[in-house]
Amino acid sequence: MNERNAREVVLVRAIETADGAREIVSDADREWASRASAEIVGEHASDEAFLTRRAALLLERLRERYPRMRVLASPPTTRGILAVALAIGAFVIGALGVDVGPSKRINLLAPPLLGLLAWNLAVYVVLLVEALASRHRGDAFGPFRRAIVGGWREAMHPVRGSTPRPLAVALARFATDWSALALPIWTRRATRLLHVGAMMLAFGAIVGLYARGIAFEFRAGWQSTFLNAADVTRILDVVLAPGAWVTRLPLPDEAHVTAIGGAGAGENAASWIHLYAAAIAIVVILPRLVLAAFAWIGERRLARRFPLLLEHAYYRRLVRRWREGSAQLEIFPYSFDVAPERREALARVMARVFDAGAALDWHPSTLYGDDAIPPASHASPGALVAIFNLAATPERENHAAFVEALRARAPHPPMIAVVDSTDFADRFKDAPQRIAEREEAWRRLFAAQRIEPLFVRLADPDLREAGDTLAMRLEEMPQ
Repeated sequence: MNERNAREVVLVRAIETADGAREIVSDADREWASRASAEIVGEHASDEAFLTRRAALLLERLRERYPRMRVLASPPTTRGILAVALAIGAFVIGALGVDVGPSKRINLLAPPLLGLLAWNLAVYVVLLVEALASRHRGDAFGPFRRAIVGGWREAMHPVRGSTPRPLAVALARFATDWSALALPIWTRRATRLLHVGAMMLAFGAIVGLYARGIAFEFRAGWQSTFLNAADVTRILDVVLAPGAWVTRLPLPDEAHVTAIGGAGAGENAASWIHLYAAAIAIVVILPRLVLAAFAWIGERRLARRFPLLLEHAYYRRLVRRWREGSAQLEIFPYSFDVAPERREALARVMARVFDAGAALDWHPSTLYGDDAIPPASHASPGALVAIFNLAATPERENHAAFVEALRARAPHPPMIAVVDSTDFADRFKDAPQRIAEREEAWRRLFAAQRIEPLFVRLADPDLREAGDTLAMRLEEMPQ
């Protein structure tokens, strides 16, 4: 998908994952978007096509409710204006910056021309060192170019004012997520602007110098407290060598340099302007043009084929449901008979997490200490869910071993551990510390397996809290 499509998909992901109460995007909206997208793209379309179309449909509906969101659904429209303004501004600064003053005398050792060359050469050295250092670190972007894109992040917060809190939370999450994903293309874009600005600054300096030279006669000379004519000759031989190679103008010898030195009148600066202009074109304008072109090529490549990885749990759930229908969840109670009303409650929790696309397949409860683990019913289930009772004392050789055995049989789907707190919480409702200690014991038990158990009262669950908590954990699970 391209940059615009990726931006829309990431924005919708941020909204859906942050909107646990379904205040911004209802269950009906989500169901409609998935169904309509599947009908439009067809069953043989790519995952990217389905996710792109679904995000576009949802955003179209959200724009009707929140018109100020339009600026977030696509890249900033001011980008082109910014690039043109930066180029024009740099050109004007360069043209005005070469004003040599009322004396009309050009000091061959002083800015702006010599300084312009020195500054660009220093930048090239910094870029080279940064590139070598970033390759050694395995990081494509060093601190120099990372600093350039700092201003771009502010553009990620254009929706301000009276925004509903769930939407504000979603947009803040989007700003964080998209900033991390778009850093490579932002860096190339900012690098291109930097090189174009430097190129236009140099071009403006040349144009400004020649424009003034038509109306005024510039005199060229040099003065120095520490350098003699021989030193100045060697410096000019190095600095103006590119200009002499292009213009075929001879470089001055030491006698010539001696003659125009000191506080004298100097000489007509025409040949020196030609040499400096050609040197700037070779040392500044041409390299900056090449660097800007490379940055633009990299930017266009990323803009056309944005590297958005679809291994995120959010994308996998949507794609799985599109490809296979309802997500098949395998439920394995351990030493715990789950009553029918609690099964219904768990189904409602999973429906919020999987957008009403979850089908629960319940297995018989495994007896305490039993090594016979029921086999999974599906080759590729959407998730494995182990159900425990908070009233049981967590044991590594039993409860943890049960989870490990389930994982060994089906290692790829997410592993969810649900601990029903109903009975234990009712028994110790006047001793909250006792409940907290038992929950901490269950957390420690599964910590080595990188599983955070979901504690929920299945007798009367808080659907919003339980659903949001589980959805967030699925989002954070390593892929």
